[in-house]
Amino acid sequence: MVAPVSLVIPVRAFDDAKSRLSGVLSARDRRELAIECARRVIGSIPGADVFVVCDDDEVAEFARHLSATAVRVDVEGLNAALTAGMPRVLEDRPDQPVIVAHADLPFGERLRDLWSELSPTSSTSTVVIVPDDEHDGSNVVILGSELVTRWRFLYGAGSFTAHVAQSRDLGVEPLVVDDVMLSLDLDIPRDLENPRVADQLNRLIPNRSHQ
Repeated sequence: MVAPVSLVIPVRAFDDAKSRLSGVLSARDRRELAIECARRVIGSIPGADVFVVCDDDEVAEFARHLSATAVRVDVEGLNAALTAGMPRVLEDRPDQPVIVAHADLPFGERLRDLWSELSPTSSTSTVVIVPDDEHDGSNVVILGSELVTRWRFLYGAGSFTAHVAQSRDLGVEPLVVDDVMLSLDLDIPRDLENPRVADQLNRLIPNRSHQ
């Protein structure tokens, strides 16, 4: 039985997703990739309370179809969206730790194992950060229940360093987990060249066209 946790996933409109891959993937392929990655992340932790933060009707319906709670926001930008959506998460599940995960993790199912490994030793003041493979972004952030309302989302260039600094400012030494699978996200063309990703690409985009 999974330890109680709220899994929060910000998801952009599928037609607008992965624009930086436009040089190597068609619009249809980018849409299919975004949908499949989001599906994997949403379903990654059986028994978790899943919240999809979005500003798009299609994404909201997609989330509900997968038994997730759609949290509609009317703001632009990842940090603003998460800030606007978190009160709904806390209203529904005020005493649970929160996992914030990007929707473009090709191996999002690894979140189940990560939480199974970490939950027995986590506390209400835990901070766990899984950076990307360059230690620039914060692909996954886990927050103990006492810290959720005090946390500021600092995504963007250098978010890993910013989130580590913020955790220390709050008096918590963060646990940094370099996970070979969760460090992979799909932002730019070279991300698709990673051997692990390349091996999965036909499953992520089964009807891929070739530009």
